[in-house]
Amino acid sequence: MAYPPGGQPPDDQPPQPPPGYPPPGPGQPFPPPGQPPPPPGPGYPPPGYPPWGPPPKKSHTGLIAGLVVIVVLVIAGAVIAGFFLTTRGKGPLASDEKRIELAIRDFYETLDTRGFRAAAEQACVRERAAFEAMTESEKREFDSTSVSVTIDRIDDIVVTGDTATAKVSGKLTVAVPGEQPDTETSTTEHLKKEDGKWKVCSQEGTR
Repeated sequence: MAYPPGGQPPDDQPPQPPPGYPPPGPGQPFPPPGQPPPPPGPGYPPPGYPPWGPPPKKSHTGLIAGLVVIVVLVIAGAVIAGFFLTTRGKGPLASDEKRIELAIRDFYETLDTRGFRAAAEQACVRERAAFEAMTESEKREFDSTSVSVTIDRIDDIVVTGDTATAKVSGKLTVAVPGEQPDTETSTTEHLKKEDGKWKVCSQEGTR
């Protein structure tokens, strides 16, 4: 570094160490020009690194562990959902017996909560056509009929090709305006498989 005459740096510029040297401590002289810088001491980083030393290597262990946990939870959720749907008769592995039970329960639940028109939409093709063939006056008579359904169990399911029968035990009360309510405690339900789905049907409709 060239200084002005007299060999001293300007008053407004403090002395600077040669390149590669750390600043000297209080009262320590600058090293002579041309002398190679000393090796870095303890706690001082090598040249080229920031004052806090080399950046630490990032660990991906936590990220990998988190991804593994997420994958495990997704797989477990899919297994549980598949098992639940299968036991409810909705999964691809559900048996015909489970699907038949679900079809009957859905039909009677719809009949109980939404009436004959909605239940007819869940019946087999023949029963839907028979309901649609009714006059509007006859349909209104069905609409005025109240139904109360409680199913205790569905058993004795017999599957024969695309038709089936099942015994439904519980309580079915049908109340027509102006008449005494009619209550049944058990009935044999007939079903027919259409487009891969079991539908409640009349005995004639399954032939």
